[in-house]
Amino acid sequence: MLEARLARAEAMLDIIALEARYARAWDSGDGAAWADVFTADGVFEIAAVGDRPAQKVEGRDQLAAFCLDFTSKYSGVHVPGLPLLDIDSDKATGHLHFQFVAIGRLAPNHTMSRTACGQYDVRYRRTDEGWRMAHRLEKAFSSARSEFFDF
Repeated sequence: MLEARLARAEAMLDIIALEARYARAWDSGDGAAWADVFTADGVFEIAAVGDRPAQKVEGRDQLAAFCLDFTSKYSGVHVPGLPLLDIDSDKATGHLHFQFVAIGRLAPNHTMSRTACGQYDVRYRRTDEGWRMAHRLEKAFSSARSEFFDF
């Protein structure tokens, strides 16, 4: 009984640390580190919202490229909540809320700031590398952008 409780507590802490690595890697523009929080066949999906179409990125090579492309234009910070986790042996599901704030210089006279908040639904899997994300679905509740032009 105690061993099972300890294993569950360790899994929870490992997954919370994985979530922290996810945010840190993206926010620092480290595509390889961000892709590494996913399984080799991992999927990051963004649900369609408003006039923004759905997006789906699969596999570590595409994940790394996706991160690098975005962070080459914008720098920002994730403010994630703690995940609500359901752990079952070597698999787990999680639900957490987030806020993301970013700014980008799109041209010498064009700056844009973006904010988004929403939720992530995540499927985790324990691998030989430790806990990783097998699938992550981002659903934005709100998103705003402001543009500034220098004259």
